[in-house]
Amino acid sequence: MVPLLVIGIIIFIIGFYIVRTNRDPRSDPRTRLAGRVGSIVGIILVVASIVFGSFTTVPAGHRGVVIRFSAVTGTVLGEGLRTKVPFIDSVVMMDVRTDKYEVGAAAASRDLQDVRTTIALNWRLDPARTAEIYRTLGMEYIGRITAPAVQEVVKQVTARHRAEDLIVNREMVRNEIAEELTNRLMERGIITEAVSITEFQFNETFVAAVEAKVAAEQAVLQAEFTLEQVKIEAQQRDERERGEANARMTKAEGEAEYIRIVTDAQVAANEAITDSLTPAVLQYILLDRLGEDIKLMVVPSGQGLDLVLPELPTETLE
Repeated sequence: MVPLLVIGIIIFIIGFYIVRTNRDPRSDPRTRLAGRVGSIVGIILVVASIVFGSFTTVPAGHRGVVIRFSAVTGTVLGEGLRTKVPFIDSVVMMDVRTDKYEVGAAAASRDLQDVRTTIALNWRLDPARTAEIYRTLGMEYIGRITAPAVQEVVKQVTARHRAEDLIVNREMVRNEIAEELTNRLMERGIITEAVSITEFQFNETFVAAVEAKVAAEQAVLQAEFTLEQVKIEAQQRDERERGEANARMTKAEGEAEYIRIVTDAQVAANEAITDSLTPAVLQYILLDRLGEDIKLMVVPSGQGLDLVLPELPTETLE
């Protein structure tokens, strides 16, 4: 608005000069009219510059830091249309939206392994402290505070852990870095929203050693798995053989029990019919069971067999 004010003042002065130098009634009326119009236009431009210079617009996601005669007043303007002292106050826009800062950092682990880490930081300015940030850091707060803080914190945290632990305990290391950065940046009005470790890089010797160790551990695990599998198979085989032996024993015991029961039954039956087996009955059973085709039977002597043969009809003998 200052150029508009200057132009308005110049036009007003020229118009006023023309009017003053042409006050004689004999002068050209058109010249006097042009001078009056110029003066009016100059006044309008001056007033417009003052009105427009009294307002400013703060975009969404920003804060306006009011500067008066190159000094920070401490006044912070919120979003939207705001007022200020025209031609005296200026407004510096500070972005308070979340931004991303990604940087690589070199460090050494506790076991003196070189580690290259890539850190991604999501951050934003504290809206209530934008005036203080501008006063102490200016607009280069990332280069002055954030970048050195990231480098120093990564070195400190990495030095606490062995290189192998940085890989295994990646989440714990990230949390430590995030906590350290949050505390350090908050002191200067920078809010840390999230910290991510996007990459860990180690020297080739260490990587080869880790790969060899992993391969050896995998071989041990495979051997242990194979041994356990052999043990399980042996146990299964023993259980199967024990089951088969028990089955055979159970079968043999069943068969023995069956024979005992049958024998006991037979003995009981024999005892039950012993009294009824007279010599005549036994002789009858013997003869009854002889086949019809038997013509001759030899009976050894001394066996206690007294056979009484039935009498045959006389006509048969003839």
